[in-house]
Amino acid sequence: RRARLDALLREVLSRYLGTAPERLRFGRETRGRPYLLEPDAPDFNLSDTDGGSVIAVAQHARVGVDLEREDRQLPHRRLAQRYFAAPEIDALRALPDDEARRAFLRLWTAKEASCKATGTGIYGQLDRWTFASDSDTPHMLALPGEAGAASSWHHLRFNPAPGYTAVLACAGWKPSARGFRLDA
Repeated sequence: RRARLDALLREVLSRYLGTAPERLRFGRETRGRPYLLEPDAPDFNLSDTDGGSVIAVAQHARVGVDLEREDRQLPHRRLAQRYFAAPEIDALRALPDDEARRAFLRLWTAKEASCKATGTGIYGQLDRWTFASDSDTPHMLALPGEAGAASSWHHLRFNPAPGYTAVLACAGWKPSARGFRLDA
């Protein structure tokens, strides 16, 4: 699976740089987030889940993306209690179970995409990003101080395929979703 994802990422990024996929060189930030070692290279991020992958690419902006299956069954209440901010936990408690599961996935994708855009990873960071739980469109209520001004952040939810939900998080750029499909 890792080899397939690496090949997919190289194929997509090579189209933006106009170079052969095998010629791309990558580095890693302190916490492991990859980047291209090319002048004026775009920022990128990848998310992979059972049955699908999404790659976000942005020129002159930080970008993060998270993709999840909408039918994913997980211990959402226990995970929210462990990783979410108090207002989000309270909002999920007030919902019937299936509705809470869907709201949890909406919150999780927004939070994970944001963490990925900053390069911090999710450990110890998810509760620092707070979103309204009553909206399908990510509406950020709070963010970590080191993430910068809230006004510079933009989030976009999109459905790349039936049964999937994804969020793009961008600092300094208002995202739009445009895609193409590569069969690997």
